[in-house]
Amino acid sequence: MKRNRKVIVNSAVALATAGLILSVGATAAFASPAKAKAKAKGPSAKVVNTISSGGLTPHFIGVDNRTNKLFISHLAQGTLSVVNPKNGQLLYTINLGGVVHTVLVDQVTQTVYVADVAGGLVDVINAKTYALEARISVGGNPHGLALSNSLHELYVSNVGTSQVDIISIPSNVVQATINVGPNPWGVSYDSTTHMLYSANTGISLTGVKNPAGDSITEINPKTDTVVNTITVGAYPWWAQADSTNGTIYVGLSGAAEVAVVKGGMVTQDIPVGASPHGLGLDKKSKLLFANDSASNQVSVISTKSNEVVTTLPTGTQPQGVAVDPKTGYVYVANQGSANVTVIKITSK
Repeated sequence: MKRNRKVIVNSAVALATAGLILSVGATAAFASPAKAKAKAKGPSAKVVNTISSGGLTPHFIGVDNRTNKLFISHLAQGTLSVVNPKNGQLLYTINLGGVVHTVLVDQVTQTVYVADVAGGLVDVINAKTYALEARISVGGNPHGLALSNSLHELYVSNVGTSQVDIISIPSNVVQATINVGPNPWGVSYDSTTHMLYSANTGISLTGVKNPAGDSITEINPKTDTVVNTITVGAYPWWAQADSTNGTIYVGLSGAAEVAVVKGGMVTQDIPVGASPHGLGLDKKSKLLFANDSASNQVSVISTKSNEVVTTLPTGTQPQGVAVDPKTGYVYVANQGSANVTVIKITSK
């Protein structure tokens, strides 16, 4: 049964600027960029190219590793660009309207999901034909997306309602809404434990801070119940579950750190650059990529040692980061400079 919700209505100005401003109200704890120490031999990464994003204000990137294409959302334009990652060639522009944020590609069905934070929608797009196949109304302000192919569910963190919406796919029906902490911007699914995590940032689209935030909520999507709420630190913007070791990594935009969560508690804080936003994980190399939005860099973290192995320069205001495990390339959407930084995973 779908639970009652209280939808927060924001002004048009707030919706139009959502995500265009770095971390709303989260500048107090900004620190200078983290310096990586010299490490022993092992997987690392280097910047190999900068390509066009296909439009202004690129925010998130979804990789279709079957066709080797990038799907890039553009906040100010309300569009989704289809880009060739080799040279930045714009292959197609999908006009969606609204304020589009997170992009997720289902590699099994070749379906693209896009969160429209202004319209309260999740757009469903065919990755092969670029056709808009459905619009799922979730209300509020949807942002983060995660997927379970085994459970046939799509998960949406809703900043405006402080809930996580669970959508049955491919029927595209909202089958449950789960109350979590205040203003969850990010959500991540662990395919081994089948647990779901929302990053409760505690910052609304208008910049209002809720002291009850600073946490992640653990959800059992099989029973649609909250299992645990874990305090992690200032303004957790994104969560990344590592299904290989039962660890959850959380970017703390207000603390210039990535929190390491294991066994229901924070076991370590990894210093990174200012305002870490997007996180991307490559399980093969055991490298985690954290976008330090206010430092214009990516911190590359070894998940074996939980240390920064290197920092890489990006364009202005990096936001979403996408990993292609098939090719070993990582793509960073630079919202301020309207381009994409291309990173190659290497061995030292």
